[in-house]
Amino acid sequence: MLFESSEEQNSDRDGEGGTSHGSVGTQPKLGITEQGVWQLAWPTMAAMGAGTVVRFTDFVMVRDLGPSALAAVGVGGQFYWFIESLGAIAPGGLAAILARAVGAGDRSLADASFRQAHLLGAVLAVLGCVMLFPFTRVAIGFYGVESDVVDLGSEYLWWRLWGTLPLSVAMIFGTALRAAGDVRTPLHAGVVAAVVNMFFNWVLIHGNLGAPAMGVKGAALASNIALVVMAAHFLILWRSKNLVLQPGSGSWRPDLDLQKRLLRIGIPSGTESGLFQLGLMLFQRIMSPFGTNVIAAYNVGSMLLGFSFIPGVAFSMAASTLVGQNLGAKRPDRAEQEGWRSNKIAILTMTALGAVLVFGARPIAGMFFDEPEAIDLCVMALAILGAAHPFMAVEFALGGALRGAGDTLFPMITVFTGLVVVRLGMASGLVYFFDAGVQAVWAVLVVDYLSKSMMFVARFRGGKWKRREV
Repeated sequence: MLFESSEEQNSDRDGEGGTSHGSVGTQPKLGITEQGVWQLAWPTMAAMGAGTVVRFTDFVMVRDLGPSALAAVGVGGQFYWFIESLGAIAPGGLAAILARAVGAGDRSLADASFRQAHLLGAVLAVLGCVMLFPFTRVAIGFYGVESDVVDLGSEYLWWRLWGTLPLSVAMIFGTALRAAGDVRTPLHAGVVAAVVNMFFNWVLIHGNLGAPAMGVKGAALASNIALVVMAAHFLILWRSKNLVLQPGSGSWRPDLDLQKRLLRIGIPSGTESGLFQLGLMLFQRIMSPFGTNVIAAYNVGSMLLGFSFIPGVAFSMAASTLVGQNLGAKRPDRAEQEGWRSNKIAILTMTALGAVLVFGARPIAGMFFDEPEAIDLCVMALAILGAAHPFMAVEFALGGALRGAGDTLFPMITVFTGLVVVRLGMASGLVYFFDAGVQAVWAVLVVDYLSKSMMFVARFRGGKWKRREV
């Protein structure tokens, strides 16, 4: 059995609206998941691994179009995820509220928060697209890249924006299911989407099976098709009542009180995501004087480094689920134990994988570049970032634990301090005042992650998050 009932709640409760959602015998029980950190983390790792393989495939297939196309997909994708920080607001609020509802056995609140998150996510997705569609060239030009990269990058970004709404649906389903302890369904949906994405990459980028060769536009369309398939997969399972979260008698009418709760918790999460993406954009801007080869090498290096980020994000989600559910069940001591346990396993796993990635960096970099200079730049970036892996693990695990408790403001402040103040401040100072090379700029990343890890440890140890109301 996937779930155990909490000690305080062994049956469904009426929600704020006082509406029962049927007999417990017809639906899976909600409560603290019996699964541990690793059981919750590995399916998320696998799902994210599938997504990273897709991005890897994007880069490999676009490689034949030249360095400009490679850089365009990198910067276009990065700005796309900056806009999608709006999409992180609804899932960010939902994760904390729904996990507590699950821990308390409150099916009514779980269903209501799930529906309201979808409404909020849809509004924000459409708003983000409408705001950006006319300004895709301006957005890519902000990076200071060469004109051919601006042309290709703006085309890629414009087409990617059409996938924003299905992305919102998929993100909210994934967040809700993981908060309820179901990590297998998002894995299955992610694998299906990855296969679809890679197939349409092959069809559309270079023009196979009679399709026109679309280049970077084809890569964007393949991603959108995969997102539609993933969203449809989730919706079909939900409507057929094959998920732990099943349609209840809740309403799709906007619930302003619940929307405010989602926004209060979710806005700091969305802002954090936006700050992170903005910091990456500005960091690339600082590197732009070093030339297209450096930009392309950094983007490929970041993509490769994404493989070792996978366990960090997975443990972050596991910590968020376990902390949120235990707080909902009025078990704060166990919530703290799960947070520290997630942190320990994340450090061990990320450090090991980071070392493997660094030592294998040269042959992998050779898959993307022919020029020795570009290969050396990729290897250098990975070597520097490898030293930061233990600190990254702390940010992922304890940051996830705090978000699961609804303490989303502090992670936002921490990201701003580390990424904007430390990373951008030191990097810009080194470049503009000391004429430092790209090696010194990349080395600043270690200081950034070290400072953030120290802040997260201090906050989690302080324990204020245990009394956080959501």
